[in-house]
Amino acid sequence: MLDGLEDKDSISIDEVEQNGDKKRRLSHNQVKALEKNFEVDNKLDPCKKVALAHELGLQPRQVAVWFQNRRARWKIKQLETDYNNLKANYESLRLNYGQLEQNKHSLTSEVIC
Repeated sequence: MLDGLEDKDSISIDEVEQNGDKKRRLSHNQVKALEKNFEVDNKLDPCKKVALAHELGLQPRQVAVWFQNRRARWKIKQLETDYNNLKANYESLRLNYGQLEQNKHSLTSEVIC
């Protein structure tokens, strides 16, 4: 798919920065406002997206991409939390199983004697 690209078609990072198209960072206040809206609802309807973008001085696409990235980070965090909970439950069950095995072994030896 990318085999047809030649070196002349590629743009270096220096060229992008010279053209003024470098990545723009959001301000602290913009991020706080986006986070606050994310807490209320992690998906935006188109009207709210446009209104929020206008309020923050951003493009609607920037807001949409921020929400998409934030949902991805949230999902990863949820998966990590779920994994840690499952791991803790597994360890607890494993220890409990070991104790039950020891009890079974001692009871079996009592019955045999």
